Amino acid sequence: MSKRMIALLWATSLAAWADVAYMLFALNIGALAEPLHPLRLVYYTLVVAAPALTFFPVARLIGLRTFGWEATGCWAGLVLMLTFVSPDVAGLPGYLAFTALLFGVVASICLPVGYAIGFKLLTLRVHRRDTGRARREAYLAALFVVLSAAMNMGGFLNALNAMLLALILALIESFALARKPGEQAL
Repeated sequence: MSKRMIALLWATSLAAWADVAYMLFALNIGALAEPLHPLRLVYYTLVVAAPALTFFPVARLIGLRTFGWEATGCWAGLVLMLTFVSPDVAGLPGYLAFTALLFGVVASICLPVGYAIGFKLLTLRVHRRDTGRARREAYLAALFVVLSAAMNMGGFLNALNAMLLALILALIESFALARKPGEQAL
C-alpha cells in the first residue's frame, strides 16, 4: 500500500471519528426516540465505519486477521452503549456488557502500542514479530484497567491495591516470558 493511500485512509478514519463525535455531542443523537430515524442510521454506519477504517489497516500491518473485527466490534458496541443505554436502567447485564466492551477497547489500543514497542526494543527477530506476546500484554493491560474500574466502583481502589494488582499482572507476564518458545503452559 502506498504512502498516499495510507494517508488518505487515515484522513478518512479521522473524519469518520470526528463525525461520530459531532453527532454524539453537538446533535445529541441519543435523544432521538425513533430507532430508524435517518440521522440515527447515518450514526450507526459511522460508528461501525470509524473503527473499521482505523483498525483493519492496523490488523493488516501487524498480521492479525481477527484484530480488525475484534476492535471494530468492541469500539462500535461501546460507543453505541454509551450513546443509547441509560446507566440507571442498565443493571447488572448492562454493567457486564460495558465491562466486556471496555476490556476489548483497551486491548485494541494496547495491542498495536505493545507490538510497536516490542518491535523497536526487542533484539531477537523471533521476539520482534511476536503477536501472541503483544496480544497477551494488551489483555493484561486491559485487565488492569477493568479490574481497577471494578475496584473503584466497589469503593476499595487505592494506591496499594492498584500497585498489588499491577505486580500480580507483571508477575504473570514475566512467567509467560520466561517460558521457552513452543512450550505449553500447564
